[in-house]
Amino acid sequence: MSDTIKTLETDILVIGAGPAGLMAAETLAVAGQSVLVADAMPNPARKFLMAGRGGLNLTHSEALFDFIARYGEARGWLAPTIRQFDPQDLIEWCHALGEETFVGSSGRVFPKSFKASPLLRAWLKRLNEKGVAFALRHRFTDFDADGQAQFTTAEGPVSVKAKAIVLALGGAGRNWAAAAIGLRRCKPTASLSVRFCRPIWVSWSIGPTISCRALQASRSSV
Repeated sequence: MSDTIKTLETDILVIGAGPAGLMAAETLAVAGQSVLVADAMPNPARKFLMAGRGGLNLTHSEALFDFIARYGEARGWLAPTIRQFDPQDLIEWCHALGEETFVGSSGRVFPKSFKASPLLRAWLKRLNEKGVAFALRHRFTDFDADGQAQFTTAEGPVSVKAKAIVLALGGAGRNWAAAAIGLRRCKPTASLSVRFCRPIWVSWSIGPTISCRALQASRSSV
C-alpha cells in the first residue's frame, strides 16, 4: 500500500452505489454532469440483488392517491417528491431498460424475470453509456479541511475533488448488512431480535452539523 494520496476530479461525487446512488448518478449524468460513484463494496447494488431473491417487488399498482396515503403522517411532505417520479414512472423506467413487468394478484408490481440481476445489468450498462464512472472498493472515511472526500483503498489513500457530493449511504439496519452500507455494529436492544446500527457518518466531520434522532424499529420481531 502506498502512502501517496491519489487525487481524482469529477463534477459530482456520489458516495454509495445502491439504488439511490445509481438513480442520482443517472439523473446527474443526463443533466450533463460528469459523475463518479464510489462504494466500499466490490460490486454495485449488493442489497438490491439481495432484495431480488424475493421476486423484487418494485411498486404497487393501486391509485396514486391511495399509494401516497400509505405513507401516513409523512405523506404531506413526501407527496410532491413521489409525484415527480410516481409508480407508473418507475414501471416505464424499467420497460426502457428492457425489463417487462407484471401486476401480481396482490396488486404488487414485479419484473417478469422475478430477478434483480437482469435489471441491474441493464441499468449499469445504461450508466456506462452515459459516462458514469465507478470507484469500487473505496471506503469513505471523512472530508479533509478543503472539503475533499477521503477514501481508503487496497492501493492507498484516495482524495476526490468534486463540485458537489451526494451521500447515498443507506440507513441503519440489521447487523448482517452493516458492512455493506457503512454502519457501525451495535448491541441488541432489550428483547428485540433485530440489531439496530448507528450510521457511521455521525462520527465524521459533518456529523455534528446534522440533527439525528434515535433509531426506532419499524419492523421487528419481539
